[in-house]
Amino acid sequence: MTPERTVAFRPDIEGLRAVAVVLVVACHCSLAALAGGFIGVDVFFVLSGYLITTLLAAEFKGRGRIDMARFYARRVRRLLPASALTLIVTLAAASLVLAPQELVFAARAARAAALYASNVFFDSDAADYFAPGVELNPLLHTWSLGVEEQFYLFWPALVLFGLGHGGSRARLFAVLGSLTLLSFALCLWMTVRQPTFAFYELPARAWEFGVGGLLALAPVAALQLPARTWSLAGWAGLALILACGVWVPAGAGFPGWRAALPVAGTLAALAAGSQLPGRGVTRLLNQAPLQYLGSRSYSWYLWHWPAVFFAAVLVPGLDVPGKMLAALVGLALADLTFRTLERPVRGSRYLRPRPHLSLGLALILTVLTVGIAFLGIRAGAAQAGAPRFAAVNAAIRDVSSLSRPRCVTPYGEDSAVRRCVFGPPEAQLTVALFGDSHAIQWFDAFEALANSRGWRLVTFLKSGCAAHDAAPLLGGSGCRPWRNQALREIVALHPDAVFIASYTAAYGLNQAHPEGELERLRAGWRRSLAVLAAAGITVIELRDTPLPPFDVPRCLARALAHPWMQGRSCDLPQREAQDPRTFAAEQAAAQGLPGVHFLDLTDRLCRAGTCPAHLDGMIVYRDASHITGAFAASLAPEIGRRAAGWVAPPSGPAGAAAQR
Repeated sequence: MTPERTVAFRPDIEGLRAVAVVLVVACHCSLAALAGGFIGVDVFFVLSGYLITTLLAAEFKGRGRIDMARFYARRVRRLLPASALTLIVTLAAASLVLAPQELVFAARAARAAALYASNVFFDSDAADYFAPGVELNPLLHTWSLGVEEQFYLFWPALVLFGLGHGGSRARLFAVLGSLTLLSFALCLWMTVRQPTFAFYELPARAWEFGVGGLLALAPVAALQLPARTWSLAGWAGLALILACGVWVPAGAGFPGWRAALPVAGTLAALAAGSQLPGRGVTRLLNQAPLQYLGSRSYSWYLWHWPAVFFAAVLVPGLDVPGKMLAALVGLALADLTFRTLERPVRGSRYLRPRPHLSLGLALILTVLTVGIAFLGIRAGAAQAGAPRFAAVNAAIRDVSSLSRPRCVTPYGEDSAVRRCVFGPPEAQLTVALFGDSHAIQWFDAFEALANSRGWRLVTFLKSGCAAHDAAPLLGGSGCRPWRNQALREIVALHPDAVFIASYTAAYGLNQAHPEGELERLRAGWRRSLAVLAAAGITVIELRDTPLPPFDVPRCLARALAHPWMQGRSCDLPQREAQDPRTFAAEQAAAQGLPGVHFLDLTDRLCRAGTCPAHLDGMIVYRDASHITGAFAASLAPEIGRRAAGWVAPPSGPAGAAAQR
């Protein structure tokens, strides 16, 4: 039996919610077949714009006004109790299993989420949603709730303004249409200029809500299309959503124009559902399993990521089936939350006629959650400051001594080359350091060599942009122009040698079909190396450091914080951190090119198949990707010794003295 259709409820929309949440959960469980499942959030945004605009316009038409108190009271009962519960339980779990540094971060995120601003928090922290470290944020998924809540804050006033005194839907359509176009233009621009803003912030996402609102106002029935046409549109819309979940790539370029694809699919399915209730694609969406998941989609969205996150903490190296099992535990929690909290509060006969009590509940829940988050911040900071965490804290902060604002082109669209010079003024031998953050991690070693050997060191560095021109794993549209300009400047400088280092360990690592990625890497390196070789410049490429499958300092800090974790090893199994095929592809790229050499320091990081977390009394890694500046500097003599035959000293007494 299908639920009764009303203005406030449509079973097909419930089914679309189920599709959206399944896509998101599958993506967060690292299911390769649905790697683009993050687009489920875009589906949610369109549905919210459609539903809220429908409700507000209908209320204005029926009552001649919009009762703002009743509107926000409904939102409070619908969203805040379950959200507050999830935040508080997540912080409690974090205090039991996470390092104190992680607890501080989780509590700060919870505070932002309680204040409807977690998207702003993650944007200001420059957390790239698709970067390898996102799994370290137990509340990262709350960013979309921040966007939704901000939408709810301003949308009723916008609808009321658009309707005016006469309730003109045409005027409202024009207002929403203008806002939607402006937001879409901003999204396209910011996806290129400032990707994290485009991903996290409401101004660049408002167009997705806007198109949903425009569909709610559009006279769809006036089109008088045949039922078969609507049926095809509905199936095509659902197929497009699912196709995006399979094929839309993560990383640079999203949201941008790519987000328009799942948005278009959602609009088509919604329009078809409004015209063919119970037929076509709506017959599928109305089925009981999808209705069950749709009704619990909000609670499941809240619980699934903390469940997966903490399962991965408790079971290091958790595989896809394990993550899916954890997500099902999250679904069980969602069902419990839905039955005992979400549905009773939303339908409360006591609260529904008393909107001001609901608004008071919002204040109480906000103050309570912010207060608990504040206590978490204080407790985590106090524990993290204990002497036993000093080495871990130092490792986390040990990026390198390089001035990033002055010498590193930031991640994103900026393509200006920020060149810096180091070493003694009288240096006669010039070397360059070229690459991304995996070149920056070696800076302290090369600065030490420059000072000890009399080198002039010139840096060409950009975060997220490798020295090769294979499609970037992180990067952005600013990578290619920056790289091309850096290569031109290096050729013009014509150093005695250029040291190159880039983040390449992830190419082919733990992938089901790495051949294409490795060939892309080989071809990308070939193009960059060929430019330098053609100019007669000696190239020394550093093999990328092993890529940890977890954040090393966090692992060490967890063991220090919780005695029951002290038996766990934070050393890296080399087979999980380094794929020999990657280095082989890089070496193949240099075949036939004169003056290209490779410097492999793996034997100084790994021994007998293990890459220890501590070496020579130092923590090796500062996160889940980069070595510490101190450890890099300790390898300066070894780098100098191995590169001695490739970096020729200038002739004459001064050069000989500099090399001693």
